[in-house]
Amino acid sequence: MSSKCFIYFIRELKMWFWAFLGMIPGYTGCLIRRVCLNKNAVRLMVWGNVTIEYTEKLTIGNNVSINRGCVLNCGGGVSIGNNVLIGPGVLIYSQNHNWSQKYEVICKQGYCKKAVEVEDDVWIAAGAKILPGVRLKKGTVVAAGAIVTKDTEEYGVYAGIPASLIGKRD
Repeated sequence: MSSKCFIYFIRELKMWFWAFLGMIPGYTGCLIRRVCLNKNAVRLMVWGNVTIEYTEKLTIGNNVSINRGCVLNCGGGVSIGNNVLIGPGVLIYSQNHNWSQKYEVICKQGYCKKAVEVEDDVWIAAGAKILPGVRLKKGTVVAAGAIVTKDTEEYGVYAGIPASLIGKRD
């Protein structure tokens, strides 16, 4: 087996492992997932059916809740601060396909990786999407279904597609 095939095989084993862990319900499942993530976070809750790719490129602070059905692609790195709430069905992607070469098929152009940073005291509501390279600054609120394509302001409230500032937290 070539080294490239071996790397893909190991990655797929991790995906199977996390799929199995995602089926364990309740607080017991949260505890097992926290232990398996091998992060030093206190009060980390990773609920069921959460997909985390490239767990080795994920950093998580304390008192974080990642709700059911979330997908975190950490290929370019994802950093989550303290006191962060991530609602159900949220997508956080730190990589995307390269596509600019018109004479090369997109699937062969590789990936553009840009880290995502979620600072302290952030709430990302259900179904929101955070795209590569975005920094959610301290105290940000992202409305349900919003697609965040740019950095936010501290304590800003964002909604829409693409997300824009609709208010500030008092």
